Amino acid sequence: MLRAVSHDLRTPLTGILGASSVLLESEVKLDHDTKTKLVRDIKEDSEWLIRMIENLLSVTRISDKEFALKPENEAIEEIIGEAVQRVRARFPGREIAVQVPNEVVFAPMDGTLIEQVLINLMENALRHGGANARVWVTAKLAQNEVQFTVKDDGTGIPREKMRHLFDGISALETSRVDQSRGLGIGLSLCMSIIKAHGCKMEALENPGGGTIFRFTLPLGGNEDGN
Repeated sequence: MLRAVSHDLRTPLTGILGASSVLLESEVKLDHDTKTKLVRDIKEDSEWLIRMIENLLSVTRISDKEFALKPENEAIEEIIGEAVQRVRARFPGREIAVQVPNEVVFAPMDGTLIEQVLINLMENALRHGGANARVWVTAKLAQNEVQFTVKDDGTGIPREKMRHLFDGISALETSRVDQSRGLGIGLSLCMSIIKAHGCKMEALENPGGGTIFRFTLPLGGNEDGN
């Protein structure tokens, strides 16, 4: 884990250092477009670092022996909406479609952690699926459960990597999905969060290209928990 984290932190930090050095050393010689690109690169790398730190803090929290999940009834539309809003702010102009039930649906969960799962899945799809990858986030009722799906039509994940997506192995350099920024830590955390809720998560190939991530939560009561 330390080896994987070190690699993943070093990559964006190197980018930030390089871009900021060019700005400081050659600012007068750079044209406007080049300056804008360098600043944008620094912003994107900084956002990715923040995301990584948030993931690491959640890993520490869940790994704490004294950690006890305290689920509360949350409106799934609000959780999805907040997650999508944050991702859209980081990826302006990218297509993210949302579909939720017409009625207000509640599910017992740690809202912050489930929101983090959705953000991780959407960001992975947009960052690794290619510049034209689109994302669909859906929630639907299935018996006594709420089924969440995050689907993209990007480049997809190689079949030989699929079985290691959630076990953290793919975060190591020898078996990374993406050599520049690994998926292993984020996806391993997603699985840990869903397991902490007593539920399951799976990854499937999208027949139209890309990947489908699916997990369920038990259906909750009304706003008063009944």
